[in-house]
Amino acid sequence: MSDRAPDGGTAPDVADDGATGQRGHDDPLVVVEELRTYYESERLFGGDPVKAVDGVSLEIGRGETVGIVGESGCGKTTLGRSILRLEDVDGGRVSFDGTDVTTLGRRDLKDWRRNAQMVYQNPTSSINERMTVGEIVREPLDIHDWGTPGERRERVWDLLDLVGLRPEHYHRYPHQFSGGQRQRVGIARALALEPEFIVLDEPVSALDVSVQAKILNLLADLQAEFDLTYMLIAHDLSVVRHICDRVGVMYLGKLMEVGPTKQLFESPANPYTRSLLSAIPQPDPDAGADRITLRGTPPNPRDPPSGCVFSTRCPFKIRPAEHGDLTDEQWAAIEAFRGVIRERDQARVTVLERLKARLGIDDRFTPIDEIASELLEPVSFPDPVEGMLEEATALVADGNVPAARDRLREAFGGVCEAEAPEQHGIADGQVSRCHRHRPEYEEPGASRDGSGTILPE
Repeated sequence: MSDRAPDGGTAPDVADDGATGQRGHDDPLVVVEELRTYYESERLFGGDPVKAVDGVSLEIGRGETVGIVGESGCGKTTLGRSILRLEDVDGGRVSFDGTDVTTLGRRDLKDWRRNAQMVYQNPTSSINERMTVGEIVREPLDIHDWGTPGERRERVWDLLDLVGLRPEHYHRYPHQFSGGQRQRVGIARALALEPEFIVLDEPVSALDVSVQAKILNLLADLQAEFDLTYMLIAHDLSVVRHICDRVGVMYLGKLMEVGPTKQLFESPANPYTRSLLSAIPQPDPDAGADRITLRGTPPNPRDPPSGCVFSTRCPFKIRPAEHGDLTDEQWAAIEAFRGVIRERDQARVTVLERLKARLGIDDRFTPIDEIASELLEPVSFPDPVEGMLEEATALVADGNVPAARDRLREAFGGVCEAEAPEQHGIADGQVSRCHRHRPEYEEPGASRDGSGTILPE
Protein backbone atom coordinates (compact mmCIF):
# COMPACT_ATOMS: atom_id res chain seq x y z
CA MET A 1 0.00 0.00 0.00
CA SER A 2 1.24 3.47 -0.86
CA ASP A 3 2.38 5.96 1.81
CA ARG A 4 1.13 8.87 -0.27
CA ALA A 5 -1.31 11.24 1.34
CA PRO A 6 -4.72 11.81 -0.31
CA ASP A 7 -3.68 15.31 -1.44
CA GLY A 8 -0.62 13.99 -3.23
CA GLY A 9 1.87 14.80 -0.48
CA THR A 10 3.81 12.30 1.55
CA ALA A 11 2.01 10.89 4.55
CA PRO A 12 3.96 11.17 7.80
CA ASP A 13 5.65 8.09 9.14
CA VAL A 14 3.79 6.70 12.12
CA ALA A 15 4.88 4.25 14.79
CA ASP A 16 8.16 3.39 13.07
CA ASP A 17 9.64 1.88 16.21
CA GLY A 18 6.51 1.21 18.18
CA ALA A 19 7.02 4.22 20.45
CA THR A 20 3.99 6.02 19.07
CA GLY A 21 1.89 2.95 19.70
CA GLN A 22 2.96 3.06 23.37
CA ARG A 23 2.14 6.74 23.83
CA GLY A 24 -1.40 5.97 24.96
CA HIS A 25 0.04 3.85 27.77
CA ASP A 26 2.68 6.40 28.84
CA ASP A 27 0.35 9.40 29.19
CA PRO A 28 -3.30 8.38 28.78
CA LEU A 29 -5.99 11.03 28.52
CA VAL A 30 -8.85 8.57 27.96
CA VAL A 31 -8.87 5.10 29.53
CA VAL A 32 -11.69 2.70 28.59
CA GLU A 33 -12.03 -0.44 30.74
CA GLU A 34 -14.35 -3.34 29.84
CA LEU A 35 -16.97 -0.98 28.40
CA ARG A 36 -20.34 -2.53 27.54
CA THR A 37 -23.27 -0.90 25.76
CA TYR A 38 -26.32 -3.05 25.05
CA TYR A 39 -29.56 -2.14 23.31
CA GLU A 40 -32.63 -3.83 24.74
CA SER A 41 -34.94 -5.81 22.48
CA GLU A 42 -37.88 -3.97 20.90
CA ARG A 43 -40.07 -7.00 21.45
CA LEU A 44 -42.95 -6.55 23.85
CA PHE A 45 -41.99 -9.66 25.82
CA GLY A 46 -38.42 -10.87 26.25
CA GLY A 47 -35.73 -10.90 23.59
CA ASP A 48 -31.95 -10.73 23.94
CA PRO A 49 -30.22 -7.33 23.89
CA VAL A 50 -27.98 -6.21 21.02
CA LYS A 51 -24.40 -6.30 22.32
CA ALA A 52 -23.17 -3.26 20.39
CA VAL A 53 -20.05 -2.78 22.55
CA ASP A 54 -19.05 -5.83 24.56
CA GLY A 55 -16.09 -5.54 26.92
CA VAL A 56 -13.86 -3.01 25.11
CA SER A 57 -10.67 -1.78 26.79
CA LEU A 58 -8.55 0.94 25.20
CA GLU A 59 -6.19 3.78 26.11
CA ILE A 60 -5.82 7.02 24.15
CA GLY A 61 -2.81 9.22 24.90
CA ARG A 62 -2.66 13.00 24.95
CA GLY A 63 -2.17 14.43 21.49
CA GLU A 64 -2.65 10.99 19.93
CA THR A 65 -4.95 9.95 17.09
CA VAL A 66 -6.40 6.46 17.53
CA GLY A 67 -8.39 4.97 14.64
CA ILE A 68 -11.23 2.49 15.07
CA VAL A 69 -12.02 0.38 12.00
CA GLY A 70 -14.25 -2.58 11.17
CA GLU A 71 -17.26 -3.66 9.15
CA SER A 72 -20.54 -1.74 9.26
CA GLY A 73 -22.44 -2.65 12.39
CA CYS A 74 -19.38 -3.74 14.39
CA GLY A 75 -19.96 -1.10 17.09
CA LYS A 76 -17.49 1.65 16.11
CA THR A 77 -19.89 4.57 16.38
CA THR A 78 -21.55 3.20 19.51
CA LEU A 79 -18.12 2.97 21.14
CA GLY A 80 -17.42 6.63 20.37
CA ARG A 81 -20.84 7.76 21.58
CA SER A 82 -20.51 5.64 24.72
CA ILE A 83 -17.14 7.20 25.59
CA LEU A 84 -18.77 10.64 25.34
CA ARG A 85 -21.77 9.41 27.37
CA LEU A 86 -24.13 10.11 24.47
CA GLU A 87 -25.28 6.52 25.03
CA ASP A 88 -26.12 4.91 28.35
CA VAL A 89 -23.47 2.32 29.16
CA ASP A 90 -24.31 -1.01 30.79
CA GLY A 91 -20.96 -1.72 32.37
CA GLY A 92 -17.30 -0.84 32.50
CA ARG A 93 -15.56 2.45 33.08
CA VAL A 94 -14.45 5.47 31.06
CA SER A 95 -11.79 7.62 32.71
CA PHE A 96 -10.99 11.07 31.31
CA ASP A 97 -7.84 12.60 32.79
CA GLY A 98 -8.44 10.59 35.95
CA THR A 99 -12.19 11.32 36.24
CA ASP A 100 -14.65 8.43 35.95
CA VAL A 101 -17.08 9.82 33.38
CA THR A 102 -19.55 6.95 33.79
CA THR A 103 -20.41 8.13 37.34
CA LEU A 104 -21.05 11.80 36.52
CA GLY A 105 -24.49 13.26 37.16
CA ARG A 106 -26.31 15.49 34.69
CA ARG A 107 -24.74 18.78 35.86
CA ASP A 108 -21.20 17.41 36.10
CA LEU A 109 -21.61 15.69 32.74
CA LYS A 110 -22.60 18.99 31.12
CA ASP A 111 -19.48 20.66 32.53
CA TRP A 112 -17.28 17.76 31.40
CA ARG A 113 -18.53 17.99 27.84
CA ARG A 114 -16.59 21.23 27.48
CA ASN A 115 -13.56 18.91 27.22
CA ALA A 116 -15.01 16.29 24.84
CA GLN A 117 -16.89 16.86 21.60
CA MET A 118 -17.87 14.98 18.43
CA VAL A 119 -17.74 15.64 14.69
CA TYR A 120 -20.50 13.67 13.00
CA GLN A 121 -20.44 11.65 9.83
CA ASN A 122 -22.97 13.42 7.64
CA PRO A 123 -22.49 17.20 7.43
CA THR A 124 -25.94 17.50 5.86
CA SER A 125 -27.96 15.91 8.66
CA SER A 126 -25.78 16.85 11.65
CA ILE A 127 -26.48 20.60 11.51
CA ASN A 128 -29.82 22.39 11.73
CA GLU A 129 -30.86 23.74 8.32
CA ARG A 130 -33.05 26.41 9.96
CA MET A 131 -30.17 28.01 11.85
CA THR A 132 -27.52 30.28 10.40
CA VAL A 133 -23.89 29.21 10.48
CA GLY A 134 -23.23 31.72 13.23
CA GLU A 135 -26.07 30.32 15.36
CA ILE A 136 -24.88 26.74 14.80
CA VAL A 137 -21.31 27.46 15.90
CA ARG A 138 -22.44 29.72 18.76
CA GLU A 139 -24.92 27.18 20.18
CA PRO A 140 -22.40 25.37 22.48
CA LEU A 141 -21.26 28.77 23.79
CA ASP A 142 -24.88 29.73 24.54
CA ILE A 143 -25.62 26.40 26.27
CA HIS A 144 -22.57 26.72 28.53
CA ASP A 145 -23.09 30.46 29.08
CA TRP A 146 -19.61 31.24 27.75
CA GLY A 147 -18.65 34.94 27.96
CA THR A 148 -20.82 37.85 26.92
CA PRO A 149 -22.92 37.93 23.72
CA GLY A 150 -20.28 40.14 22.12
CA GLU A 151 -17.46 37.78 23.12
CA ARG A 152 -19.40 34.84 21.72
CA ARG A 153 -19.83 36.60 18.39
CA GLU A 154 -16.10 37.37 18.26
CA ARG A 155 -15.36 33.76 19.17
CA VAL A 156 -17.50 32.46 16.30
CA TRP A 157 -15.79 34.76 13.81
CA ASP A 158 -12.41 33.48 15.00
CA LEU A 159 -13.57 29.87 14.66
CA LEU A 160 -14.89 30.41 11.13
CA ASP A 161 -11.55 31.89 10.14
CA LEU A 162 -9.75 29.01 11.84
CA VAL A 163 -11.54 26.38 9.73
CA GLY A 164 -11.17 28.28 6.47
CA LEU A 165 -14.53 30.10 6.27
CA ARG A 166 -15.10 33.85 5.97
CA PRO A 167 -16.79 36.30 8.38
CA GLU A 168 -19.65 36.93 5.91
CA HIS A 169 -20.60 33.25 6.21
CA TYR A 170 -21.86 34.02 9.73
CA HIS A 171 -25.35 34.95 8.51
CA ARG A 172 -25.71 32.32 5.79
CA TYR A 173 -27.66 29.06 6.01
CA PRO A 174 -26.28 25.52 5.56
CA HIS A 175 -28.04 24.96 2.22
CA GLN A 176 -25.82 27.68 0.75
CA PHE A 177 -22.66 25.64 1.38
CA SER A 178 -20.96 22.62 -0.16
CA GLY A 179 -20.46 19.36 1.76
CA GLY A 180 -16.87 20.24 2.64
CA GLN A 181 -17.88 23.67 3.91
CA ARG A 182 -20.65 22.14 6.02
CA GLN A 183 -18.16 19.78 7.60
CA ARG A 184 -15.96 22.77 8.41
CA VAL A 185 -18.96 24.29 10.18
CA GLY A 186 -19.31 21.06 12.20
CA ILE A 187 -15.61 21.16 13.09
CA ALA A 188 -15.90 24.81 14.17
CA ARG A 189 -18.84 23.92 16.39
CA ALA A 190 -16.86 21.06 17.98
CA LEU A 191 -13.95 23.43 18.70
CA ALA A 192 -16.10 26.20 20.18
CA LEU A 193 -15.51 25.24 23.84
CA GLU A 194 -11.81 24.41 23.33
CA PRO A 195 -12.09 20.66 24.05
CA GLU A 196 -9.11 18.39 24.61
CA PHE A 197 -10.69 15.27 23.08
CA ILE A 198 -12.74 14.94 19.88
CA VAL A 199 -14.43 11.86 18.45
CA LEU A 200 -14.39 12.02 14.64
CA ASP A 201 -17.17 9.77 13.34
CA GLU A 202 -16.45 9.13 9.63
CA PRO A 203 -15.69 12.85 9.16
CA VAL A 204 -14.90 12.60 5.44
CA SER A 205 -16.88 9.57 4.23
CA ALA A 206 -19.64 11.71 2.68
CA LEU A 207 -17.19 13.99 0.83
CA ASP A 208 -15.41 13.88 -2.52
CA VAL A 209 -11.81 12.66 -2.48
CA SER A 210 -10.32 16.11 -3.13
CA VAL A 211 -12.42 17.60 -0.32
CA GLN A 212 -11.48 14.72 1.98
CA ALA A 213 -7.81 15.67 1.69
CA LYS A 214 -8.52 19.28 2.67
CA ILE A 215 -10.58 18.27 5.72
CA LEU A 216 -7.96 15.73 6.83
CA ASN A 217 -5.19 18.30 6.51
CA LEU A 218 -7.33 20.80 8.44
CA LEU A 219 -7.83 18.28 11.26
CA ALA A 220 -4.10 17.56 11.36
CA ASP A 221 -3.25 21.27 11.50
CA LEU A 222 -5.78 21.89 14.29
CA GLN A 223 -4.40 18.98 16.27
CA ALA A 224 -0.87 20.33 16.02
CA GLU A 225 -1.96 23.87 16.93
CA PHE A 226 -4.19 23.03 19.89
CA ASP A 227 -2.69 19.69 21.05
CA LEU A 228 -5.98 17.89 20.43
CA THR A 229 -6.58 14.19 21.02
CA TYR A 230 -8.61 12.37 18.37
CA MET A 231 -10.50 9.13 18.15
CA LEU A 232 -11.16 8.56 14.44
CA ILE A 233 -13.94 6.18 13.45
CA ALA A 234 -13.58 5.19 9.80
CA HIS A 235 -14.07 2.46 7.24
CA ASP A 236 -11.61 3.96 4.73
CA LEU A 237 -8.33 2.30 5.65
CA SER A 238 -6.26 4.74 3.58
CA VAL A 239 -7.57 7.61 5.71
CA VAL A 240 -6.72 5.71 8.89
CA ARG A 241 -3.22 4.95 7.68
CA HIS A 242 -2.67 8.59 6.76
CA ILE A 243 -3.47 10.30 10.06
CA CYS A 244 -3.62 7.74 12.90
CA ASP A 245 -0.87 6.87 15.38
CA ARG A 246 -2.54 3.64 16.47
CA VAL A 247 -5.43 1.56 15.16
CA GLY A 248 -8.04 -0.63 16.88
CA VAL A 249 -9.89 -3.24 14.81
CA MET A 250 -13.45 -4.04 15.92
CA TYR A 251 -15.69 -6.99 15.12
CA LEU A 252 -19.11 -7.67 16.63
CA GLY A 253 -18.62 -5.31 19.56
CA LYS A 254 -15.10 -6.43 20.51
CA LEU A 255 -11.61 -5.09 19.82
CA MET A 256 -9.77 -7.85 17.98
CA GLU A 257 -6.41 -6.11 17.57
CA VAL A 258 -4.75 -2.83 18.56
CA GLY A 259 -1.35 -1.63 17.44
CA PRO A 260 0.80 1.15 15.96
CA THR A 261 -0.52 2.00 12.52
CA LYS A 262 2.47 1.10 10.37
CA GLN A 263 3.14 -2.07 12.34
CA LEU A 264 -0.48 -3.21 12.14
CA PHE A 265 -0.77 -2.56 8.40
CA GLU A 266 2.50 -4.29 7.57
CA SER A 267 2.29 -7.19 10.07
CA PRO A 268 -1.35 -7.81 11.06
CA ALA A 269 -1.54 -10.49 13.75
CA ASN A 270 -5.26 -11.18 14.07
CA PRO A 271 -7.10 -13.26 11.44
CA TYR A 272 -9.84 -10.64 11.14
CA THR A 273 -7.31 -7.84 10.64
CA ARG A 274 -5.59 -9.85 7.92
CA SER A 275 -8.92 -10.48 6.22
CA LEU A 276 -9.87 -6.81 6.43
CA LEU A 277 -6.57 -5.57 5.02
CA SER A 278 -6.60 -8.15 2.22
CA ALA A 279 -9.82 -6.53 0.94
CA ILE A 280 -8.03 -3.25 0.13
CA PRO A 281 -8.10 -2.80 -3.67
CA GLN A 282 -4.68 -3.08 -5.30
CA PRO A 283 -3.67 -0.87 -8.26
CA ASP A 284 -2.09 -3.91 -9.89
CA PRO A 285 -4.41 -6.94 -9.68
CA ASP A 286 -1.54 -9.18 -10.81
CA ALA A 287 0.75 -8.08 -7.98
CA GLY A 288 0.24 -11.42 -6.25
CA ALA A 289 -1.36 -10.16 -3.04
CA ASP A 290 -3.42 -12.83 -1.27
CA ARG A 291 -7.13 -12.05 -1.03
CA ILE A 292 -8.97 -13.68 1.89
CA THR A 293 -12.67 -14.11 1.15
CA LEU A 294 -14.76 -14.51 4.29
CA ARG A 295 -17.66 -16.91 4.16
CA GLY A 296 -21.15 -15.99 5.32
CA THR A 297 -22.21 -12.87 7.19
CA PRO A 298 -21.50 -11.58 10.71
CA PRO A 299 -23.57 -13.32 13.41
CA ASN A 300 -26.57 -11.71 15.02
CA PRO A 301 -25.28 -9.32 17.74
CA ARG A 302 -28.22 -10.45 19.90
CA ASP A 303 -26.75 -13.96 19.94
CA PRO A 304 -22.98 -13.75 19.33
CA PRO A 305 -20.84 -16.92 19.35
CA SER A 306 -19.97 -18.11 22.84
CA GLY A 307 -16.27 -18.44 22.06
CA CYS A 308 -14.41 -16.18 19.64
CA VAL A 309 -16.90 -13.85 17.95
CA PHE A 310 -15.06 -14.32 14.63
CA SER A 311 -15.12 -18.12 14.80
CA THR A 312 -18.07 -18.57 12.41
CA ARG A 313 -16.17 -16.91 9.54
CA CYS A 314 -12.51 -17.26 10.47
CA PRO A 315 -10.22 -18.71 7.76
CA PHE A 316 -7.66 -19.59 10.47
CA LYS A 317 -10.10 -21.47 12.69
CA ILE A 318 -8.61 -24.27 14.81
CA ARG A 319 -10.08 -27.63 13.89
CA PRO A 320 -10.93 -30.14 16.63
CA ALA A 321 -8.31 -32.87 16.94
CA GLU A 322 -10.85 -35.70 16.73
CA HIS A 323 -11.61 -34.71 13.14
CA GLY A 324 -8.05 -34.03 12.09
CA ASP A 325 -8.27 -36.52 9.23
CA LEU A 326 -10.93 -34.52 7.36
CA THR A 327 -9.78 -32.83 4.16
CA ASP A 328 -10.13 -29.14 3.29
CA GLU A 329 -12.95 -30.01 0.90
CA GLN A 330 -14.85 -31.86 3.63
CA TRP A 331 -14.38 -29.01 6.12
CA ALA A 332 -15.54 -26.43 3.57
CA ALA A 333 -18.76 -28.40 2.98
CA ILE A 334 -19.41 -28.82 6.71
CA GLU A 335 -18.85 -25.13 7.45
CA ALA A 336 -21.09 -24.07 4.56
CA PHE A 337 -23.85 -26.35 5.88
CA ARG A 338 -23.39 -25.03 9.42
CA GLY A 339 -23.63 -21.46 8.08
CA VAL A 340 -27.04 -22.21 6.55
CA ILE A 341 -28.29 -23.62 9.86
CA ARG A 342 -26.95 -20.63 11.83
CA GLU A 343 -28.74 -18.21 9.52
CA ARG A 344 -31.98 -20.13 9.95
CA ASP A 345 -31.57 -20.08 13.69
CA GLN A 346 -30.95 -16.33 13.67
CA ALA A 347 -34.17 -15.82 11.70
CA ARG A 348 -36.15 -16.83 14.81
CA VAL A 349 -38.96 -18.55 12.95
CA THR A 350 -42.31 -18.40 14.76
CA VAL A 351 -44.29 -21.47 15.79
CA LEU A 352 -46.87 -20.78 13.07
CA GLU A 353 -44.17 -20.50 10.39
CA ARG A 354 -42.63 -23.78 11.55
CA LEU A 355 -46.02 -25.46 11.28
CA LYS A 356 -46.52 -24.07 7.77
CA ALA A 357 -43.07 -25.29 6.75
CA ARG A 358 -43.81 -28.81 7.99
CA LEU A 359 -47.11 -28.82 6.11
CA GLY A 360 -45.38 -27.62 2.96
CA ILE A 361 -47.41 -24.41 2.64
CA ASP A 362 -44.62 -21.95 3.42
CA ASP A 363 -41.76 -21.46 0.95
CA ARG A 364 -39.83 -18.97 3.08
CA PHE A 365 -36.93 -21.42 3.30
CA THR A 366 -35.60 -23.98 0.85
CA PRO A 367 -36.19 -27.47 2.32
CA ILE A 368 -33.17 -28.54 4.35
CA ASP A 369 -32.99 -31.87 2.48
CA GLU A 370 -32.35 -29.98 -0.77
CA ILE A 371 -29.63 -27.89 0.82
CA ALA A 372 -27.97 -30.93 2.36
CA SER A 373 -28.10 -32.66 -1.01
CA GLU A 374 -26.49 -29.68 -2.72
CA LEU A 375 -23.75 -29.03 -0.16
CA LEU A 376 -22.96 -32.43 1.31
CA GLU A 377 -23.73 -35.17 -1.23
CA PRO A 378 -20.91 -34.23 -3.66
CA VAL A 379 -18.44 -34.89 -0.81
CA SER A 380 -17.89 -38.25 0.87
CA PHE A 381 -17.49 -38.32 4.67
CA PRO A 382 -16.45 -40.95 7.22
CA ASP A 383 -19.46 -42.81 8.61
CA PRO A 384 -19.44 -41.10 12.05
CA VAL A 385 -19.38 -37.65 10.44
CA GLU A 386 -22.05 -38.67 7.94
CA GLY A 387 -24.25 -39.74 10.85
CA MET A 388 -23.84 -36.40 12.64
CA LEU A 389 -24.76 -34.45 9.51
CA GLU A 390 -27.82 -36.62 8.88
CA GLU A 391 -28.90 -36.17 12.50
CA ALA A 392 -28.63 -32.39 12.20
CA THR A 393 -30.56 -32.43 8.92
CA ALA A 394 -33.36 -34.42 10.55
CA LEU A 395 -33.53 -31.97 13.47
CA VAL A 396 -33.89 -29.00 11.11
CA ALA A 397 -36.54 -30.80 9.08
CA ASP A 398 -38.42 -31.43 12.34
CA GLY A 399 -38.32 -27.72 13.17
CA ASN A 400 -35.67 -27.94 15.91
CA VAL A 401 -33.04 -25.65 14.37
CA PRO A 402 -31.36 -24.65 17.70
CA ALA A 403 -30.75 -28.31 18.55
CA ALA A 404 -29.18 -28.90 15.11
CA ARG A 405 -26.95 -25.87 15.53
CA ASP A 406 -25.82 -27.01 19.00
CA ARG A 407 -25.21 -30.58 17.81
CA LEU A 408 -22.91 -29.45 15.00
CA ARG A 409 -21.13 -26.94 17.23
CA GLU A 410 -20.44 -29.68 19.77
CA ALA A 411 -19.07 -31.94 17.06
CA PHE A 412 -17.10 -29.52 14.89
CA GLY A 413 -16.72 -26.29 16.90
CA GLY A 414 -13.36 -26.82 18.59
CA VAL A 415 -11.66 -24.41 20.97
CA CYS A 416 -12.51 -21.33 18.89
CA GLU A 417 -16.23 -21.81 19.49
CA ALA A 418 -15.91 -23.14 23.05
CA GLU A 419 -13.61 -20.56 24.67
CA ALA A 420 -13.35 -16.78 24.36
CA PRO A 421 -9.75 -15.91 23.41
CA GLU A 422 -7.58 -13.78 25.67
CA GLN A 423 -5.59 -10.76 24.57
CA HIS A 424 -1.99 -11.59 23.64
CA GLY A 425 0.98 -9.25 23.29
CA ILE A 426 2.43 -9.59 19.79
CA ALA A 427 5.05 -6.86 19.53
CA ASP A 428 5.85 -3.49 21.07
CA GLY A 429 2.45 -1.82 21.49
CA GLN A 430 0.57 -4.45 19.45
CA VAL A 431 -1.98 -6.83 21.01
CA SER A 432 -4.35 -9.35 19.43
CA ARG A 433 -7.27 -11.47 20.64
CA CYS A 434 -6.95 -14.94 19.09
CA HIS A 435 -6.33 -18.56 20.15
CA ARG A 436 -3.73 -18.87 17.37
CA HIS A 437 -1.29 -16.92 19.55
CA ARG A 438 -1.25 -19.72 22.12
CA PRO A 439 1.85 -21.94 21.59
CA GLU A 440 -0.19 -25.15 21.31
CA TYR A 441 -2.28 -23.73 18.46
CA GLU A 442 0.32 -21.86 16.43
CA GLU A 443 0.43 -22.97 12.82
CA PRO A 444 3.20 -20.94 11.16
CA GLY A 445 3.58 -20.99 7.41
CA ALA A 446 0.03 -21.54 6.21
CA SER A 447 -3.67 -21.05 6.87
CA ARG A 448 -6.87 -21.62 4.97
CA ASP A 449 -9.49 -19.40 3.43
CA GLY A 450 -13.22 -20.13 3.43
CA SER A 451 -13.02 -22.50 0.47
CA GLY A 452 -10.17 -24.57 1.90
CA THR A 453 -7.40 -22.95 -0.19
CA ILE A 454 -4.00 -22.85 1.49
CA LEU A 455 -2.78 -19.28 2.10
CA PRO A 456 0.89 -18.49 2.74
CA GLU A 457 1.95 -16.29 5.63
